[in-house]
Amino acid sequence: MDGVLVDVSRSYRAAIAETAEVFTGQPVDASRIQELKNQGGFNDDWALTHAIIEGAGMSVGLQDVVAEFQRRYRGDSWDGLIRREEPLLGKADAEALAASGVDLGVVTGRPREEAHWAIERFGWTEKFPVVIAREQQGDRPKPDPFPIELAMDGFDRRHARNTTAYVGDTVDDMHAAVGAGIIAIGFVPPYLEADRQTELLLGHGAECVISSYDSLLGIIRGARSR
Repeated sequence: MDGVLVDVSRSYRAAIAETAEVFTGQPVDASRIQELKNQGGFNDDWALTHAIIEGAGMSVGLQDVVAEFQRRYRGDSWDGLIRREEPLLGKADAEALAASGVDLGVVTGRPREEAHWAIERFGWTEKFPVVIAREQQGDRPKPDPFPIELAMDGFDRRHARNTTAYVGDTVDDMHAAVGAGIIAIGFVPPYLEADRQTELLLGHGAECVISSYDSLLGIIRGARSR
């Protein structure tokens, strides 16, 4: 979802920076956040924020970090930074994906309520019948392939692994897809540097890297015409 379906540059990324600054008193540059994402192991933005704070020599409980993070991101009644989010998947592309004949699902580290709130807000409820959120993953989030396996089990029909793909924007996404034995497709959102991220994702298992839904639709059409 994040960085593929939804632009989180002014929401989750901002919540990481603002929360870390509250505890450390130091500004956090966007490049530092991306550096940690690129290292892998930080699919969880709460854990990433906690790591930045501890890296600054502060000792703070994770639950205190989560509480401050959620106060900023979600707000008191869905009026926080989450409201800044914009869809990367436009209406026309969503309709084209739905009409392409492929089964669509979401695997995300977001809590269930936040995932479904975004899906409903952007009108995607019928487009993504399978949604695997944070609560279903237990202690096996991405890069473990377990969440992707759950999503595959959620469809009414079985899918061959060589015709199933996961689209993600991080190295953890690529590792999870490769671990599940399916096609890994890298996605570079507009707020990241394309050349660097493309090289990184290819180096971690992506079979190809795209930056638009036109490209994804082209891949789908090409696969279905074979």
